[in-house]
Amino acid sequence: MMPISATAQEDLPDIPAGWEMGIDTPQDTEPIFELGLDGEVSVKFWIDNQNMAAITLDIEFDIPFDGSANGPDSVEVSAQTNKSFDFTIKQIDVAAFAASQSDRFIVTGTVTGYSGSPLTSGGDSKDGEGNVTIPMVVDLTIDLSESSGPLNAGTTSSLEVSVTNAGNAVDSVHKVTVTDSCPLLDVGGAEELEGVAIEMGQNLTQILNITTSDSHPTKNCVIEISIQSRGDVDAGRSQTADSDESTLSIVEDRGDSSNGNEQSNNDGNTSGEGDIISKNLTPLWPGAVFITLLLGALVRRKID
Repeated sequence: MMPISATAQEDLPDIPAGWEMGIDTPQDTEPIFELGLDGEVSVKFWIDNQNMAAITLDIEFDIPFDGSANGPDSVEVSAQTNKSFDFTIKQIDVAAFAASQSDRFIVTGTVTGYSGSPLTSGGDSKDGEGNVTIPMVVDLTIDLSESSGPLNAGTTSSLEVSVTNAGNAVDSVHKVTVTDSCPLLDVGGAEELEGVAIEMGQNLTQILNITTSDSHPTKNCVIEISIQSRGDVDAGRSQTADSDESTLSIVEDRGDSSNGNEQSNNDGNTSGEGDIISKNLTPLWPGAVFITLLLGALVRRKID
């Protein structure tokens, strides 16, 4: 006969040895993930099944910043196996949140069965946690005003330029570049835009001084201004943040175009309102007076 103790041991059910869950991180670092500019990041969670039987788990995701997750709803892990599963945190509007802001995400696993057999009551639940961080969104825009009218050669004018920070962090203009299509045109003042901090949602305005040469021909000059963001430079990007252009019409200085006739006609005729300065009369010869007196004396002698 078999010992009673041995028979009782065989009738005992398998007692689960337990399981664990967590978030995969490189080299056991803290599970912090920076979102891409598209509002997505790929993450893995792991499940370590220490049981002698396979386990089935339902998976739920709790994502911050009004985001969502693309991952498995249910997973199965073999006995005494550690397995990882991919999921993607997505649909986060990173521009709507301040840069470097961080919040926690949670992946919850709940045991629903052992070795393919479903549980009749609620199973054990565990969480894997990590943090997602909002990246810096660079969005500097530039607007260059249009000229109010033509500019005479040899004169000066000005254009207003405004830089707006539509990003999610304080930013500044790292470098500004101004080009124009006219070699006898000079544009100054743009460098004053560089290095000035611009708060989120704010703008920076500067006046550009336009100077033309006296010998500038009549021509339409295109002025273009482009900027590079400090945020892009710090992130290792050398791209142009934004650019704008304006067309300025230069009119050649041809000097006094009058023929002088009107001036000569006015001289000697009138001054003010109808005051006569001189009349167009023939000058009287001085000898005519002497002859007139002599003829008068001879006539008088004959009469006498």
